[in-house]
Amino acid sequence: MGELRLMDRRGDTRVMWDPYRQDEVAAARKQFDELKKKGYLAYSVKKKGEAGEQIREFDPHAGKIIMAPPMAGG
Repeated sequence: MGELRLMDRRGDTRVMWDPYRQDEVAAARKQFDELKKKGYLAYSVKKKGEAGEQIREFDPHAGKIIMAPPMAGG
């Protein structure tokens, strides 16, 4: 199972998908793409607590993806 976690003002939202169910993958990919257009950063999370890496494209086999809002500052 894949998991997309969205961190925002409302808290922590999860989107789950089975990488072998195209309808679930399509829905998760759509959410990912919409967030990327808004400036969110995506990180894949590796197993066993290893450091993940920033990703630019949706990977249905990533396992867990965390989406973080853009940082504001100046």
